[in-house]
Order: sequence, then C-alpha cells, then structure tokens
Amino acid sequence: MKIDAVIMAKSSMFGAFCVAGIDINSGEWVRFVAFETGAPLADFNLLFVNSFGSCQPLDVGRIGIARRIPRYNHTEDCMIKYTPWLNMGKLKLEEVLKIHPPEEHKFIFGTPRNYVNEDEMSHLRLNYSLILIQVENLKIYFEPNFKGSIRGRADFFYNGVQYKYIRVTDPDYESALTLSQKFSVKMPEAYLVMSMPSRPFHANGKYYKLVAKVFPKTKNS
Repeated sequence: MKIDAVIMAKSSMFGAFCVAGIDINSGEWVRFVAFETGAPLADFNLLFVNSFGSCQPLDVGRIGIARRIPRYNHTEDCMIKYTPWLNMGKLKLEEVLKIHPPEEHKFIFGTPRNYVNEDEMSHLRLNYSLILIQVENLKIYFEPNFKGSIRGRADFFYNGVQYKYIRVTDPDYESALTLSQKFSVKMPEAYLVMSMPSRPFHANGKYYKLVAKVFPKTKNS
C-alpha cells in the first residue's frame, strides 16, 4: 500500500527522526515508523528517489506502508516499506489547513499541564497522539536539561489556558544553536503539531507533551 502524505513534523528523537504527516486524501494523521516497536526513522529512510535530499515539513511524499501498527495511544503508527519515497511536490500551510483544519480540544491531550500521568491516561483513554492546534502568545526559550544540553521549551495559550515548559523537538527551534544564539522567540499566533509518547518517562510515570513542529501564523494562514 502507498499513501500520499504531507509531512507535518520531522522532529528529533534519539539521534533519528519522528516523522508525522497527514494523508492528503483522508485528512488523517499518520506516523511513519521503522519497526514493530515504533522505532524512529534514520535520515536515509527519508530520501526521495526523484529529487535531491530527504523529506521536509510540507513536502508531499508517496510512501510505501507495510501495515498499520497501532500501539497504546499511538493509533496513527504505520510501519514503512523499505522502498523509495517519491516527492509529489509541496503544499503551503494554508492548503494543508483546508485538508485538516486546526483541531478543537478543551485541553491538550486531556490535561492543562505539560504532562499526563498514568492514572489520567487510564481514565482519559486517549486513542490519539498527534494534534494540530492554533495557539496564542507563543514563547520559545532555552534552558539546560539534566545532561547539560541547552534545549527548547515553549509557553503558550490554547483555548484560554496557559501551557508552560513544554519540550520542543522541532529541529528549527530545539536548540539555541539553531537560532544563532538567540535565547527566546516570541510569536503572537502560531500553529503547532503536538505529539505524545506511547509510554511514560520511566523515572516518574509521566507522559510529557511535545511540540514537534512550529508553523508561525501568517496573513494567509
């Protein structure tokens, strides 16, 4: 099986990439993974055979799918076939929003915090792990993590609720080094692709929410 999907996030994950897209025919989310375990993809998995380089956000790829492998809340996961990806062009964000408009939720992944704990996951019965939302007063800033690396965090308002200290895995905003040593970025409005892990952080049992891609809002979107 092959699908045509617009790539919405190519976020950093353990030295590889978590790649998520939207099926341009159905408007549904798809996360592309390497194995039954849901492993992220290496850059060589993402090379286009008919153009230079690997897939980037807003590229449309024709991608071979071996089968769907929903796991826990990761109902969007699809294991790829090891066949060449075809570049089918590129979409503008406003074109994507016609296929998949910004989603409306009371809270992001069920809670007004930067995480969901295990009891809440059981109660909420979340059956999805990817969303596209419009937010206000986005601020991205950079702080050292427990390993000493400087990593991006985001604060913003969604549906009248302020969310704080959410990890950013978008390579364009993940590290201060990617922004020429700027230590904060502010946007009055933006669209965010947000993701959730399939399993909690082992040290405290929390499912931490992630900003997988930042799309600044423009006058056309």
